[in-house]
Amino acid sequence: MSESVFESFEAYLKGADYPKGKKKIMQAAVDLISTKSYNGTSTLQIAKHAGLSQATLFKYFKTKEDLLTAILHPVVPGLFGRFFEELLACNTTEEKVHYLVHNRMAYLKKNRALMKIILQESFSNKKLKNEQIFIWNAIQDKLRVLHKELLADPRVNPELTIPQMVRICVGPLLAYFAQLYIVSDNGEMKEEDLDLLEKQILGGLWR
Repeated sequence: MSESVFESFEAYLKGADYPKGKKKIMQAAVDLISTKSYNGTSTLQIAKHAGLSQATLFKYFKTKEDLLTAILHPVVPGLFGRFFEELLACNTTEEKVHYLVHNRMAYLKKNRALMKIILQESFSNKKLKNEQIFIWNAIQDKLRVLHKELLADPRVNPELTIPQMVRICVGPLLAYFAQLYIVSDNGEMKEEDLDLLEKQILGGLWR
């Protein structure tokens, strides 16, 4: 499996050209918001968790929303950097779905703290909704190419729309992720489960 542009948030911070204090604050925010929720976490708590003062936090981030944006923006290149390029290089629909399931579930597992924030806050946080719109707009062209390639397979439902394709391909992955890391927070991915995800997605794509 190829490495993604953004393997993990920890690796991203390690390589980022940020002051040490800013890195500590961003990591502390991920740690706390993923467990206590965005609204349940104060800037004072984040600063204390980072071992810094609240004044230092506000030196780097004017608001908590600015901090949330800073920790979520790196997710975009990780989700969609080389992923689409490698996905489209797969020859058959089965190969595409296999790559999708194994590559993205590995990514979600490595970045489960960030993904928990996204899933838990997506329905209530206006700032996060704006981030989701940004992500959706950033991948429109790539989705159109993928959609065209899938429809070239005569076995795929010719009436399948792009939104339907996204729901069919992404829905099972997010549901499995939530089962493992939000409901129980102590799950372990199993190969037989990944195989079942592939079958579910293919079943949704076929005529």
